[in-house]
Amino acid sequence: MGESREFSRRSFLQLGALGAAGAAAAGVVGCGQPAAAGKSSGAAASGKVASKGAVLELTDGMPKWSFMVPPEPIADSQIKETIEDDIVIIGGGMSGFTTAVSAAEKGASVTLFSAASAPISRGGSNFARNSKVMEELGITPFDPVPYFYHEMRAASFAIDQQKWMRGYNNSEEAMNWMIDIARARGLEVIMERDNTFDLGPNYAHAFSTLGNSTMVSTGQQGAVEALEAKAKEYGVKIYYDTKAEQLIREDNNKGRVTGVVASKMGDGSYVKFVAKKAVVLATGDFSNNKEMLAAYCPQVLDFVGYEQGEIDYNTSFNLTGIYGGDGQKMGLWIGAAWQHAFPNAPMMQGAWGGSHEPCGFHMGLNVNTNTERYQREDISAPYSSNHLLSQPGHIAYGIWTANYPQAILDKGHEWYTFGMDYTLPPLTPDQLVKMWDEGVEKGSYFKANTLDDLAKQLDLDADKLKKVVARYNELCDKGVDEDFHKNPDFLVKIEESGPFYAAKNYAMFMTVMGGLRTSPNMEVCDADDKPIPGLFNVGAMIGDMYANTYNFAVPGNSYGINCLTFGYLLGRDLAAGKFD
Repeated sequence: MGESREFSRRSFLQLGALGAAGAAAAGVVGCGQPAAAGKSSGAAASGKVASKGAVLELTDGMPKWSFMVPPEPIADSQIKETIEDDIVIIGGGMSGFTTAVSAAEKGASVTLFSAASAPISRGGSNFARNSKVMEELGITPFDPVPYFYHEMRAASFAIDQQKWMRGYNNSEEAMNWMIDIARARGLEVIMERDNTFDLGPNYAHAFSTLGNSTMVSTGQQGAVEALEAKAKEYGVKIYYDTKAEQLIREDNNKGRVTGVVASKMGDGSYVKFVAKKAVVLATGDFSNNKEMLAAYCPQVLDFVGYEQGEIDYNTSFNLTGIYGGDGQKMGLWIGAAWQHAFPNAPMMQGAWGGSHEPCGFHMGLNVNTNTERYQREDISAPYSSNHLLSQPGHIAYGIWTANYPQAILDKGHEWYTFGMDYTLPPLTPDQLVKMWDEGVEKGSYFKANTLDDLAKQLDLDADKLKKVVARYNELCDKGVDEDFHKNPDFLVKIEESGPFYAAKNYAMFMTVMGGLRTSPNMEVCDADDKPIPGLFNVGAMIGDMYANTYNFAVPGNSYGINCLTFGYLLGRDLAAGKFD
């Protein structure tokens, strides 16, 4: 938590490529009732668990993993303190605090507790269909076509369209509410602009301290701190360093969820939170639980390492896993079902490298380690990252020459030299070349006077590289990508005289989306899609919002919809007694 929360685009542009690798395993899991309490390992009701090696034996039905087997209930005699309130929210990030503030301002009595030591958030982009800031800047409101249709189609429509459209239709109201809170706290609300991908200009709201810039992945901390201040103003009771352990559900896990038992991070003592109206889970992802990844998102296991570290609930960014699925596991233990979509959607990203830094992969020529051009390059970085999963070593190289920036600008793509922060002046082509040269000195870029030398540096086949470059230049001269049919705006010749620049692109795993089955009203549901009374969830853990991959074609969709809009709506609905 001591790290600087202000991060300029210029500093961000200097980051080198990152990556991770490890061993893989896979598995399947059912969504039915979890095994009986008290069986933390060994035989489960419908299978045999050997979780150390992620090996499951199928016996009389779909197997279960050890994380699905509930622990022994914490006895009342072990509980040192009981705290009662109308609404109990677990998690102190954007979604948890949004729900708390929305409910409290409508008169509800709210308690929020978190395993972190302070408000914590990551990211920086927040989607809304429209807002007062967009109107002030003359930015056209988002049209759900083609953005939403593009994303739903990319997800094979294996998502909950009711939730998507409820989020879209209410996002303007929620964003304007948040803008007022941010501005009252002295935050500037700016519009990030990302690249177009043939869908039109993309914008997202970001928050920043006045006089300082913000970048994607850095601006959200100010927003969640503004929400915490507003929560205190409304009388929300807040407890930090308190970790949720078990939900309490009446009638042998058939009735209402009435509370949660938590442990204090300092001495390990137990405290029971009793909720008269609702328990809200806002506990984040399960990317730091390798067994859950093997069950629900096995395609990312190569990128998390064989051993994952201790969970740091105060971390703002971690490429080897963030949280351990605390809320998802507690839900499964009391009869919640897993989401319908399988596998869960990861957020993959290309390491920040290439001439399109920080927007992701280089959109000019890319080759894999077999020295082959293998894709159309003008696609969103998460898609490029996913495609790298099928390439040798999960590595590719972007290759370009110094003429690239001016050529992109000449074709009308002024966003190219802005990065994502439009509060800063654009970088000139000369400044970009200087940045690349400085990156060469730091080892994050490659530079060579000949293609033979570049091939040697990249360990590529020199003859094949020269043929690939010649073919690419031929397509650039034609103005038509006959091989992959890329947008011709990104067909920029590689100058024969050099110097030649290159950057290594890795696929990186950042987080995993989804979890418990969730109604459009944020009710956690059982295997029959029936809401479990008294239990709700918000944020990244909402089930069936994403499938295949989490992409950026709708910029800031998770923060803007899952955290802000759904948190705002749920808090308002709980305060109004909608579920009583």
